[in-house]
Amino acid sequence: MSVADRTWQVLGSVIAVVGVGTCPVFLFGGLAVQLQQEFRFGAALLGVAAAGFFSVAALSSRAMGWVVERIGHRAGLRLAACASSLCLFGLAAADSTGWFLALLWLSGVPNSLGQPAANVLIVEGVPVHRRGLGFAVKQSAIPVATMLAGISVPLVALTIGWRWVFAFAGLLGLAAALTVPSIGQARRPAGGGRADGRNAGLPMLLLFAVGGGLGSAAANSLGAFVTTAAVDVGFSPGSAGLVLSLGSVFGLSTRLLSGIASDRWNPDLVRVITGMLVAGSLGYALLALEIPPLFLLGVVVGFGAGWAWPGLLNLAVARTAPDRVAGATSISQAGVFLGGGLGPLLFGLLAEFAGLPGAWLAASAAALLAAGLLLLVRR
Repeated sequence: MSVADRTWQVLGSVIAVVGVGTCPVFLFGGLAVQLQQEFRFGAALLGVAAAGFFSVAALSSRAMGWVVERIGHRAGLRLAACASSLCLFGLAAADSTGWFLALLWLSGVPNSLGQPAANVLIVEGVPVHRRGLGFAVKQSAIPVATMLAGISVPLVALTIGWRWVFAFAGLLGLAAALTVPSIGQARRPAGGGRADGRNAGLPMLLLFAVGGGLGSAAANSLGAFVTTAAVDVGFSPGSAGLVLSLGSVFGLSTRLLSGIASDRWNPDLVRVITGMLVAGSLGYALLALEIPPLFLLGVVVGFGAGWAWPGLLNLAVARTAPDRVAGATSISQAGVFLGGGLGPLLFGLLAEFAGLPGAWLAASAAALLAAGLLLLVRR
């Protein structure tokens, strides 16, 4: 197999497994209108549900990084895909709010397992001069998941029912497990493979984690609430799903282009991430105006800039710890997961009691604060 063929095989497997791992929460966000009609819950519970998924992922991230270093990335990826499928099938069959929430939160564990395993596979199977693209493709699985969630609303949820959306996603998860290539295992680090990322410098990793967490708090609120916010602004439920898909397309395109650009020009990654967060904050502020054309522009900017930086963040962290990728990225990813959990929760509470405009402005402020903290990494 040629290097190019192996690279594309790796990237195809990564986007499949990571995409399925994030499907539960983003399908939940995309199908929020239909689920609210079924289970009768408000914006606050919508935030609690999304927060639970990311909080469980954050709490299990360090442990899952250790698991990957013990069992290898191949087994980790296959186990993550199969476990995500089981959770998706369970969500399709859930008959109460309690069971649905429990399964949604539980699905955060295989997601936190698949992330570091995918990072190791990229480092093992993708040439150095293509790793920017590799991490961009990995993170592109998230806007792909949100795009599919948006498309599924008019095509599936409004025709044969929302349960079939989760069932079809579960089948995709089983197929994703079969795509994991037999690329050589990563070297086991000396000292028993502890996932501590010490050679990267713990203070630097913590700055990445906190800054990434704040940026993720704003971005994940966008993914979780954009369809319900679009309906409040004046879009129909079907059109709101397409708004989510439009934003996801821009997010996907920007992630890929930024990865390609990082391979070609090798820019200061932290500076680029900071610029994206600042631009994203402007997009969130536009959403607060609740004017349909500006709302669309805010969605495009929010997804295209405010949620397009995670691939570059993973690449930056991986460069600081090339021999301990799973451990180092599990630390930074824990912050991203925690922000992704607390962000929708706080956003939902603000939306419930202070209105959506105030919640969008808070997301804008969080993105700006994240940009300020990441500037400290460059020092």
